[in-house]
Amino acid sequence: MISNYRFHHGQTVWVRNLGEILKTLDEDSKLNGLPFMPEMIRYCGHSFRVSRLASKTCVEGCGIRHMKGTVFLEDLRCDGSSHDGCERGCLLFWKEAWLSDQPPTQSLDLSVESAVVADAQLKTRQGDRYYCQSTRLATATSKLPGGKLMQYLGDIWLREISISQFMRLAMNTVVNRIAHLTGLKIGQQVRGHLIKTDTVALNLKPGELVEIKSREEIESTLNVEGKNRGLLFERGMLDYCGKRYRVAGQLKKIILEETGQMISLKNTVILEGVTCQTTCPRANLLYWREIWLKRVAPTIDNEEKPPTLETFIKHKTSDISQDNNKS
Repeated sequence: MISNYRFHHGQTVWVRNLGEILKTLDEDSKLNGLPFMPEMIRYCGHSFRVSRLASKTCVEGCGIRHMKGTVFLEDLRCDGSSHDGCERGCLLFWKEAWLSDQPPTQSLDLSVESAVVADAQLKTRQGDRYYCQSTRLATATSKLPGGKLMQYLGDIWLREISISQFMRLAMNTVVNRIAHLTGLKIGQQVRGHLIKTDTVALNLKPGELVEIKSREEIESTLNVEGKNRGLLFERGMLDYCGKRYRVAGQLKKIILEETGQMISLKNTVILEGVTCQTTCPRANLLYWREIWLKRVAPTIDNEEKPPTLETFIKHKTSDISQDNNKS
């Protein structure tokens, strides 16, 4: 498992030209079950650093799964432009066959070819189901070989996590187990008691400062499944309670990973720099109902505003050419 990787954390790699990548794909635009999506074309021919190895990943409805020969590049996220504007902002998976440790021998103008290929060859729908890396992730992965412990040891060997991080993970596992057996709230899923949950419209805008409510306040908005109007308040989100963050933007529609269907959301936002911090390297964006947040009044009228959600997802795109011209 470990020896199968060509690239490593922090290494600079180049995304191969589109023609080379297309030769690796089957008739369904996949390599080893993983689709190459139209949203990825813009990165062809450019260089990025490997941020994590995707030897394992969370898959909704399946848990943690194993994946071969796949990496993440910096913070390159899908902007949903070829999937009717989906706003999940998923990190893009990159098969090592789509990458090179050497710069391309020839440049490629994608301005015309991109549109043609995206329409004619790269799939985005399959019947009434959206077709993307997220919705195909279950079939592009397999059961963890050797279980979670071996995966953690592999992560240490690959320098994906440190020994201290491994110890914290082990401690959290013990704490969660004790909490489950004793009925303590520590480490347990957040749950409420409501039959019908309420909504609050704060009409938050990008750049506004908010404070995440306490566990007790959030529990008062949830049903017995830990959900508010169908959206789960995940256990890992407790780490952010009581802290302040900037709003990245409103979340209005996402494709569900398990069903491939697009759903609409209201009064829900994404916060700057707030992602899932589990052992999975996927770093999914976390979704926050406005009822879980408090608006914080600005203290400085001319305070500099952070990037919007669009910039948060696409910030690498606009200056790719400039960065590569400098290198």
